[in-house]
Amino acid sequence: MRTRTIDSEAYAAKLQTDNAAGRCFICELTDEATTPEHEIVAYRDEHCVVFFPPWPRLYGYCLLSPLRHVTGVVSDFSEDEYLMLQRRVHRLGRVLSGLTATERLYVYSFGSMQGVAHVHWHLAPLPPGVPFHEQQFAAVDKPEYLEIPQPELHDLARRIGAAMAALNEDA
Repeated sequence: MRTRTIDSEAYAAKLQTDNAAGRCFICELTDEATTPEHEIVAYRDEHCVVFFPPWPRLYGYCLLSPLRHVTGVVSDFSEDEYLMLQRRVHRLGRVLSGLTATERLYVYSFGSMQGVAHVHWHLAPLPPGVPFHEQQFAAVDKPEYLEIPQPELHDLARRIGAAMAALNEDA
């Protein structure tokens, strides 16, 4: 798969400018009426939204965010709310590991009150065979990203959404 390089300084500047202006791209994604056309949402329910980052470092890399705008990764949730979201993180991890070759699934919450303040979790499936020095932070904190054709990304989103819906029905 081809890769391209992100202009990380320009991206950081955009995030900080949007944040300072009170704009939240995750809030736009949470509502079907305001989801930008260029964004691909894989799954949405009454509690969360699952979407692809604009520059995926790993195939199947997704973000999961609560629908309501919250900034404290644990402090803004009751224990029940947090556990409900973590169940969805777990289900998404199972789905991604089933749909993509995954040696290790990375799950973490990044964000910043100065950039992307809306709480979200990253789920990044590390494929088998990646040399050790290219794993962990190196796998997700690099300027190169995968150039995934739009039809393939839409198909992956459809499969993720269907699998998530099936898991939620079974719960």
